[in-house]
Amino acid sequence: MTVWEKIKYEYNKGGSAIRQIILINLGVFVFTIFVGIIAKLSGFQPNELLEYFYIPSNLGVLLIRPWSIITNIFFHSGFWHILGNMLMLYFIGRVLEDFMDSAKVWKIFLYGGLAGAALFVISYNVFPIFAEVKSYKKLLGASGGVTAILVATGLYVPRYQIRPFGLFNVEMRWVALFLVFRDLYLFPVSDNTGGLFAHIGGAIFGMLFILQLQGKIELPTINGKSIIPSRMKKIDVDESTLAQERAYKKYQPNQDQIDAILDKISQSGYDSLSTTEKDILFKASE
Repeated sequence: MTVWEKIKYEYNKGGSAIRQIILINLGVFVFTIFVGIIAKLSGFQPNELLEYFYIPSNLGVLLIRPWSIITNIFFHSGFWHILGNMLMLYFIGRVLEDFMDSAKVWKIFLYGGLAGAALFVISYNVFPIFAEVKSYKKLLGASGGVTAILVATGLYVPRYQIRPFGLFNVEMRWVALFLVFRDLYLFPVSDNTGGLFAHIGGAIFGMLFILQLQGKIELPTINGKSIIPSRMKKIDVDESTLAQERAYKKYQPNQDQIDAILDKISQSGYDSLSTTEKDILFKASE
């Protein structure tokens, strides 16, 4: 097995989105280390190259670096930056992945990161207080996506209990609430305003995603068909499909059922669930 084949094997092992996200972030971090080494030997600053991957608040620069909208999510400013994000992602993300398929977890992380980056850029160009710094400020890091995962977990499995440092049990909803409140509390005094905008943007997306998934809100979708006038649309109704959809919605588990099952998992473990309870969890994750 070649090195590349081994990397692909490790990446695809278990089909875990959290594992894949962490491996990509670690790979990018190793890349930044090599850039730093080359920069040292060549006599230039690493950020002279790496800043092309960070999202700028300057709209003119952003227009010529559109890829930075995505790449900024996977770059970190240093060891402690990536360590904090990846530890949070590992411990919280694994909980969410137990109840949700990998595609949705990936979507929450990526769109949460995009939402955080968007809020950063918009805020720095709207609020006058940033007028003097918006020309050169940049954002990097997975914090927006990680915060989206955190809030999504707190809303999707609010009564799931974790045990920080083996000291005490705490429900996920309180963990998410505490960390979001911490960001809001630090906002007025922090020097990392851009990073906090990313956290808040990710938190908002994570909340909206789960509320839509649970059917509590309906977010607008934009596609080619949605802009066609209704009188020009051809509507085909398949009665059998409609019947299946009605039956599916009828037997969707409610939040009370899910909460009761999560309480049972916290107390007795997943193996204590009956076949029916496992089916309910599986339906809830679809």
